[in-house]
Parts: sequence; structure tokens; C-alpha cells
Amino acid sequence: MKSRLLFCFLYLTGLVSWGQSVFRIDSLPTDGVVLNKTWKWQLGDNPAWAKPDFDDSRWDTLNPTQGISVLNKLPQEGIGWLRLRLQVAPKLQGQLIRMYLFQAGASEIFLDGRLFLRNGEINSQQRLEKGARSQYFPLLFIGPDSVHTVAVRFAFEKITLTNDAYPFFWMRLLKSEEVETSLKWIKRNIAAQTIFLGVFFIMGILQLLLYVTYISQKSSLYFGLFLLAQCLTHCSIIILRDFESFPIELSVRNVLVLIDVCDSMLIGGVVLSALFYLIGIYHYFNQPKGILFFVTAVLTLSAFPLYFIASNHLALLKYIVAQHVLGCLVPWAVILRVGIIAIKHKKQGAKLFTWAHSMLLLVFIVNFIIDAVVPNLFPSFSLPVDGHIFFFLAFLSLALTVTLLLSQERADANKLLKKQLGELEVLSQKTIAQEQEKQQLLATQNERLEQQVEARTAELKASQAQLIQKEKLASLGELTAGIAHEIQNPLNFVNNFSEISTELVSELQEEEAKTDRDAELIQDLLNDLSSNLQKINHHGGRASNIVKGMLEHSRTESGEKRPTDLNALTEEYLKIAYHGMRAKDKTGFNCELVTDFDPDLGLAEVAPQEIGRVLLNLYNNAFYAVQARQQQAGVSDYQPIVSVRTRLTPHPPEGGRGVNQVEIRVRDNGTGIPDSVKAKIFQPFFTTKPTGEGTGLGLSLSYDIVTKGHGGSLTVESQPDQGSQFTILLPLAIHQEIIT
Repeated sequence: MKSRLLFCFLYLTGLVSWGQSVFRIDSLPTDGVVLNKTWKWQLGDNPAWAKPDFDDSRWDTLNPTQGISVLNKLPQEGIGWLRLRLQVAPKLQGQLIRMYLFQAGASEIFLDGRLFLRNGEINSQQRLEKGARSQYFPLLFIGPDSVHTVAVRFAFEKITLTNDAYPFFWMRLLKSEEVETSLKWIKRNIAAQTIFLGVFFIMGILQLLLYVTYISQKSSLYFGLFLLAQCLTHCSIIILRDFESFPIELSVRNVLVLIDVCDSMLIGGVVLSALFYLIGIYHYFNQPKGILFFVTAVLTLSAFPLYFIASNHLALLKYIVAQHVLGCLVPWAVILRVGIIAIKHKKQGAKLFTWAHSMLLLVFIVNFIIDAVVPNLFPSFSLPVDGHIFFFLAFLSLALTVTLLLSQERADANKLLKKQLGELEVLSQKTIAQEQEKQQLLATQNERLEQQVEARTAELKASQAQLIQKEKLASLGELTAGIAHEIQNPLNFVNNFSEISTELVSELQEEEAKTDRDAELIQDLLNDLSSNLQKINHHGGRASNIVKGMLEHSRTESGEKRPTDLNALTEEYLKIAYHGMRAKDKTGFNCELVTDFDPDLGLAEVAPQEIGRVLLNLYNNAFYAVQARQQQAGVSDYQPIVSVRTRLTPHPPEGGRGVNQVEIRVRDNGTGIPDSVKAKIFQPFFTTKPTGEGTGLGLSLSYDIVTKGHGGSLTVESQPDQGSQFTILLPLAIHQEIIT
């Protein structure tokens, strides 16, 4: 606290000017004398106005202790001078009189023309630079019946954040011993507030850290916020007590705004701490939040706006109702109710908390009565110690009690957690043992399943091999049937002409046995016999050629590739398939065969037997489809047609392999293939034939032979009741021999 000691021994050497008003002090009571009369005021700035002999009779008379909101004649900011003629009674002579200032700006105070005090700073542009709120200052020794002139150069600013009526310029003269007592009280109060601020801040931070490490304990969060909000209250009180005593040097221009900020911190800290305290207690004791809780919360929050709506003239509404009743008494009474209910429900820590909270509430009520009621009824009553100390001690004991309860709750939670961890460890060991047993059982079952899968796979492969062999045998049977049917015709001719030749030989022998031979008849018989032998030789040659062709195809192994005339192979297997179909059919099946072979087709490097099996499967399916449609439509309405075409494609289609290709198309006008079946026909074991008539491997094997065995492609195009077309594409090297 800034202090300046000025000892002046002034003696009055002149008479007081006639007609000028003088403020006379006959005595100094305990609470001092407020200089609130006979002040002269003038806007502007002139150093001559500090002189004692300056005539200020034309200046306005002003009571500067009024609130700034009342002084409507003054501008929002500016500079002016206050002058006062002061006379002190003789009995006050020789006493050191102190002065207490409360102002809304910065001042320079002159006594009898001499500057002896600066409170705040005024810059060179005659504007407020740094404001000062209040301060105790030493004044002077006063001589007997002396009259002095007090002149104040005052730079002010009336801008505030609230409607409070702060004094414009307020000066009080007090006895030195009374000031010393007040200063000691302020120092003790500020020291106590600082201690409580530090303790509550540390405890609040610790509660928040505990919450971070144990999130499920939300009571720590609310009580941590409660203690930090209480720190705002203590911090604002420290600033409002005395700027000079606050640890941080405050350098502000408008002290009224700073006072408003401190008031906001004060009431905000009171409201927030009460609200967090209320929520924390409800949560700690698991009390359901009913209508009473929400009504209490709304009333507590309403204290903040009510505090600023009320002006200083309504101290009852501002301090008693807003700050003390709504901000403290109402929520604390509800909290006491929660504690009593917790005791009835035998909640842990309820008795200790309720006792600590009751002590706080009792000290708060007693302290409130002493501060607000007793001074009005018993002005001379005073406590030997500051009652606020008891209140803050009760508050500190409550904070320590809550911290102790939370610590106990956390310790109990740790014990429970440790117990649960032990149980969990035992359970984990049991689970691990069970898991190991399961793993062993699963391993045994997996091994058994693997053996079963291997056995089933072997059986499946054997079944597939049998089915494939069956399909091959079926194809061989159809091929054999076709070959036998084709050989049967020349053999029939051989048999017929052999019988006729035998008869001719018998007739010739009979004629030779006669004595009267007919030479002409013998010659005719010999001619007929020669003709029959030629025919037998011709048809025998036909059968021999068929057998030679079959032997030629079976001369090499089935998978060996060699240059093959695909036109001849295609035509030969078409005839074999057709004769095989007719041999199996007993109804006289007939079908029109249409061939369109490319004469410029070269020799393809293929496996003849494999490609022949593919062609035989396609032909058999085509004959089966046209026969089925013929049976559906009737002979007179439908003519079965099976066509085959070969082409050399000099330019491969999109997706080709960069070489020429042979295209073989097998088309029929049979029943066709539905779209739902078309995507499955190349899958193994899929067939549309009745049970017993197909294995479902014909097209699958054909597809593998063409695609995997020869690097070609096999596709199908079909429309129901219109027919199907299968297309084989086989790569053909450009250097192969061309059949001319």
C-alpha cells in the first residue's frame, strides 16, 4: 500500500473571505467525517484553480459523493476541478488526520495551493491515464481555528458495465488510530483470503486429477469445479479489498469497469460453487434429481442477473437476496436436506458430511446476522475477532471433509477392484485351463475331421474317376454303336452276295454233273458269280476303309497331338453319331444333316480322339434335342436339322491369343436351353436329362478338353424352342499345311 507522509505546520494568517461557505469539522467520530457539502465544481483545467485566493463563487455547487449515474450534467469522461474550504475545531489541533478516498478516476489533491497527493495518473493530454479506486492517506497536523482550501484536479470516466451508483469522488477524514485498525483488519482479511485461495485451488486441482485417473467417480469432478469456483470468490474479494495489496500490479484506466469485473467474479464464483456443490452432493449420495433440485438450480442461477439488475441503492435486494439468500442459503438448505435423507438411508459418510455442512450453514447464518442486523440495532457492538475467519474455517473444514469422503470412496473402490481382480485372476486361470482342454479337444476333432475329409475326398475322387470312366465308356459305346451300324451295311451286302454266289456255285456244279451241258447257262452263271464276287470285294473294301479310319485315329495315345484334318474329323464323327442315334432309336428317327466345311482349312495340331470326343458329345446333344422337340411337336409339323460348319478366322476376335483360329459351329433346331440353365451347363455333374440317361460330365469334359487341353474356347448360344449353337475356337498356327 502506497503511503506518503506529509508534515505541514500551517498557521492561518488571514481572514476568511466574506460570503464564502466553509465546511466545519468540530469532531471526528469513530467512523470519521465524509466531506459531502460546500464543494465547488468546474469542468476544464487551469493550474491557477489550485490557489487558495482564487474566486470560485461562480462555480457550481456539487455533492461529489453521489453516484455517477445521478450526475447527469457531467459528460461521460473529462477533467475538472473540485474546491472546498475546510475549517477544523481547536480541539482537533495537533492530531494526525488521515484521509480515505474513493473515486471514479485519477486525482491530484492540493492543500492551500501546494500539491501533496496523487492518486492515479493524468496524462499530458489532460485525460485519464491510470485510475485508482480507494486508498488511505495521511493528511496533516491542523492548527487552531484554521481554514484551509482543498483543491482537487480530477480526471474521470463514468463508463460502467452495470447500473450501480458508484461515488464520483468520495473523501472521508478519520482519526489515525481508527485507520490503523482498519488497515490491520484489511491486511488480516487479505492474508486469510489468500491462504484460502491457495488451499482451495490446490484441493480443486487435486480433485480434477483424481477424476482424470478415475473417471467413474464424477463426484470428484463436481467438487473440483466447486472448489475452483470458490477460488473466483476469494480472488475477487482480494482485489476489491485493496488494489495495492493484491500481488499482481493492476494498471487499468477505468477502475469502475474493473470493479464490475470483480463483482462478476464474486457473484459468479458464489453461484457456480453453490451449483457444483449441489450437483456433487446429489451425485455422491445417489439422490434422484426431482423438481426440488431443478427449482433450486434455477433460483441459484437467478442470483447472477439479479445481482446486476439491482443498483447500490437496493442493497437489500443486491447483497442480501441475490448473494446471500439465493446464492448460498437456498442451495445449502437443500443440500442439508439431502444429507439428512442420506443419514436415514444409512449412506456411508452421510453423518460426517451433514455435521460439517451444518456447521458451515450455522456459521454462515450467524455471521450474516452479525453483519447485516446487529449493526443497525446495536451500532456500538463489535466482535473482538473477524467473524469471516470463522466462516472460512468452517468452509475449509467442509472442503477437507468432502475430500476425505471422496478419498475414502476411492479407497473402497480400490479395495473392491483389487478383490475383483483377484477373482478375475482365478477365473482367468480356470478359463485358460478350460480353453486348453477345448484346444486339445478341437485338435483331436480336427485331426479326426481331416482324416474323414481325406477319406471322403478319396472316395469322391474315386467316384469322379468312375463317372469320368463311365462317360468315356458311354462315349465309346456310342462310338462303337455308330461304327457297327456303319459297318453293318457293307457286311449285309457281303452276306447277301455270298449267299447268292453259293447258290450260283451249286447251280454250276449241278450243270457240270449233267451229261448234256448247257454251255450258255454255265457262262451266264460264271458271269453272275464274277459280278457277285466284285460286289463282295467292293463292300468288303468299304468295311475295311471304316476299320482303317478307326485304327488310324486310335493309333496314337489319346492325349497326343498331331496334325489333323478337322473337316474330315468333323464329318466322320457326325456320321458316327447319327448312325449311333439311329441304332438306339427304334422309331425310325431321321434328321437332315447340313455340312459347310471351309476348303481352305489347314491341318490343326490337336489330339484327334479328344476333339472327336468333344464333337461326339455335341452331336449327341444336338440329336437328343431335335428328337425331343420332334416328339413334342409331331413328325408332320417339324423337320429336325443338325448342321456343322468350319471356318478359318485369319483375324482373331477380341480377346484372342494373336494367332489364326479354327471355328467349328454345331447348330440344331431342337428344344434349346433356358437362360437359367445356360450358366450351369459346363459345370460337372449338371445335366437336364432324366435320371439314368446322363452323367452330367459330357459338356464339362468337353469344356476342359477345349480350354485346358488345347487353349481354345467353347461357348453356347441358345433360345428356348428355337435351338442351340455351340462354337469351338481352336488356335491354328499360320505355318500349317493348307489343304488345296
